[in-house]
Amino acid sequence: MRRIPNGVYTLRMRADGRPTFEYLSPRACLMLGYDHDAVLADADLGFAGLHPEDLDDLYRANKTATRAGDPLSWEGRFVVDGSIRWIRLDAHQTVVPGGDVLWNGVVSDVTDRRLAQDELRDREQLYRLLNELAPNAITVSDLEGRIRMLNRPARQLFGEDEDADLVGRSVFDWVAPDSLELAQAKFLELFTVSRFQGLEFGFLRRDGSRFDGEADVSLVRDEQGRPRMVIIVASDLTQRRRLEGERLRLQKLEAIGTLAGGLAHDFNNLLQGVFGYISLARMKLEDPAAAAAMLAQAERASGQAVSLTSQLLTFAKGGKPQKKRLSLPAVVEGATHFALSGTSTVCALDAPAGLWDADADEGQIVQVVQNIVMNASQAMQQAGVVRIEMANLELPGGSDGALPAGGRFVVVRIADAGVGIAPSYLPRIFDPYFTTKQSGSGLGLATAWSIVKRHGGTISVTSEPGRGTTFEVLLPAAAAEADPTPAETPPGREVPGQRRLRVLVMDDEELIRSVAGAMIGSLGHTVDEAVDGREAVAMVERALAAGQPYDIVVLDLTVRGGMGGDEAIGLIRALAPGIRAVVSSGYSDSAVVAEFRAHGFDAFLNKPYTLEALHEVLVVSPAH
Repeated sequence: MRRIPNGVYTLRMRADGRPTFEYLSPRACLMLGYDHDAVLADADLGFAGLHPEDLDDLYRANKTATRAGDPLSWEGRFVVDGSIRWIRLDAHQTVVPGGDVLWNGVVSDVTDRRLAQDELRDREQLYRLLNELAPNAITVSDLEGRIRMLNRPARQLFGEDEDADLVGRSVFDWVAPDSLELAQAKFLELFTVSRFQGLEFGFLRRDGSRFDGEADVSLVRDEQGRPRMVIIVASDLTQRRRLEGERLRLQKLEAIGTLAGGLAHDFNNLLQGVFGYISLARMKLEDPAAAAAMLAQAERASGQAVSLTSQLLTFAKGGKPQKKRLSLPAVVEGATHFALSGTSTVCALDAPAGLWDADADEGQIVQVVQNIVMNASQAMQQAGVVRIEMANLELPGGSDGALPAGGRFVVVRIADAGVGIAPSYLPRIFDPYFTTKQSGSGLGLATAWSIVKRHGGTISVTSEPGRGTTFEVLLPAAAAEADPTPAETPPGREVPGQRRLRVLVMDDEELIRSVAGAMIGSLGHTVDEAVDGREAVAMVERALAAGQPYDIVVLDLTVRGGMGGDEAIGLIRALAPGIRAVVSSGYSDSAVVAEFRAHGFDAFLNKPYTLEALHEVLVVSPAH
């Protein structure tokens, strides 16, 4: 019996239920880690190493076999020197006189077989998962990230050869260096959370090429909840991002189409008014009063076209803010009063003491407030209360999401109790020409968004259908110290009074030169024209040499293919330091326009301009 590779034993189960080992082979003691003499003296020690979770199972198996008179066959776990060993007991029973039962049995260590069975079961489970999840790229690793198996899509994703033996290689070999630290941290965290979805990493193919990918990672546990393996389902984000980019491009094209259609509609309507009233005025030339009335209507329609163009430029790229220190309560109150005139809507304004000044363009902020407040009033059928709250806000550096990166801001919240905005409309609320109203251009909120963005702030909206809408605007606060004293007119630069002036107009558009000359002439001044900055400089030089210097130069900011006013002003100032200079442009997204004094100009004239605006900039105000 000593030569038998397995352990053998004889156990007497007495009639009173007490067990006694009559024989226990050395092999059995070695297998179970027992002291031979101690177990013979106390049979209970023979079961001390039995895993607690398997104790009841052995008791039930023994009871069933005893009652039926059948052999006992049982497998379970024993703890031997701190390790789990799977042990099989096979025994036959013999009832002896007096009622005792003798169990003659064999003890076998089946740990290797059970581990192999577990491995086989795991593989079968994995193959089922692989078949279910294909064609995804699936890799299975052990608890240290070493590859145990992978499917064909995984080989294709990472550019591995079909017949390459990858078992034992680290999955981290596929991770790009800049993502390696994050990937390793998430792998360790997996043992706590068990699953991650949508992790984005930089991955490497076998040839070294990089791609952006996404991975769903799951920790697989056995029936006892112990970690067994890790399943990684990876995908290439390149195609998805290309499709997302295509979708965004189509959305932009749709928005541009909406914008173009709305723009054509609005301008055609306005031009119809202009052409119509001019035609009527031509028929009324014998009646000056009637002709003047018709021309006034044409001028009004032209003014609306100017306003529309201004909004479009502000939304597109133009309209660089001409910032100054601004006390918002008075500005907001004035803009709100204008926006609500003629309605039954009232405004409740709450501005705390100590509110910071904003660093902003007053005219543009008025436009923002008016557009939002008019929308709020319309949402309440022009009868209700628009509530406006203001507050100071200091954001730490590194703010994320929709908030600016950090700094001091003034918050303006405008809330109504109107019908609200449907959730499906919210993502498009700031798109140009997007509107759900029967009337309105759909440019108001798009313009507001563009203005606030160009100020370095943010604008956001929250809404609940049937409950109302709240817009929140964040504007950068002005510096804590007071603004420096405005620069005075430099010595030698005369501000002309009511006298006959000599004016030079430079513009590359013949129509602009012609109409500007006619308008200046109608004001009683003499005017010369130049097609670009180089010609203007030459004409200033000739006029000085002839003793007939110009009083004022009106320079177009940019000239296609030639010298514009921004370049010419330096040369003109070198010749005539005291000359009054006006920069003119229909597109105000320029540092020269925003800070015209710093660039050598005395005033800015925005195209298109009226006769009154031209008169003011020439003879009334040193800055316009």
